[in-house]
Amino acid sequence: MPPNRELPPPYFAFKTLTNTITKMEEVGPPNRIDRYFLSGMSGAGQTQFIAGLKSLGLIDENTAVQPPFVEIVSKPGQRPALIGQLLHERYPEAVELGKTNATTGELLEVFQQYGVQGDTARKAIAFYLKAAEYAGDIPLSPNFKTPSARPSGNGSKRRPKKAQNQDAPATPIVNDGIPSGLHPALAGLLKTIPKEGQTWTQLEYERFNAAFEPVLAIAAPVSDEQTSDPDNGDGDLD
Repeated sequence: MPPNRELPPPYFAFKTLTNTITKMEEVGPPNRIDRYFLSGMSGAGQTQFIAGLKSLGLIDENTAVQPPFVEIVSKPGQRPALIGQLLHERYPEAVELGKTNATTGELLEVFQQYGVQGDTARKAIAFYLKAAEYAGDIPLSPNFKTPSARPSGNGSKRRPKKAQNQDAPATPIVNDGIPSGLHPALAGLLKTIPKEGQTWTQLEYERFNAAFEPVLAIAAPVSDEQTSDPDNGDGDLD
């Protein structure tokens, strides 16, 4: 099945994908990539990995492994070329941009069109650049690099925030239980959580998890003063 370009691109570490593929070489890939198979990952890591594989077309909506994934596992000698083919299909705009002397800012704009923002976009670009280096035949501008965790400012220090009034009223709560003042996208997503005593399907749960971090990155972008290593800011971008 072809990549699903309606989903955000992968933003887990590319090394996680190659390590998983290597572990499958001896017995082949499982029928599906579910949370039981990924039991060694954290819950958030499982969600990101499954969503990324769906985006690449390596598993379907039910997490069943697709032929391109089987081929990548079973043909280690052709693996870089197969990964390169996958990148051409999933990231055609980024591949074309890499043929020029484009900047990281231009690459970031392309990834924002793919539906990721903030730190999620940074991680998605890190995955793409590592995958492109692995494939070997993907054009990369000499100016491309993983964006910093936070754009550098003009050097001026941020003014300290005024102390909050101890007597200030608590955040008002709207009728549906969602705090007022939230970003509309985040508030709308939280409204989809089942009420107490209700349940949701596994597919609904996975879709919520896949959408939560990108929406959170838009609604509450990182704004701390600490500078991270662009390539390994979270320790898991290789």
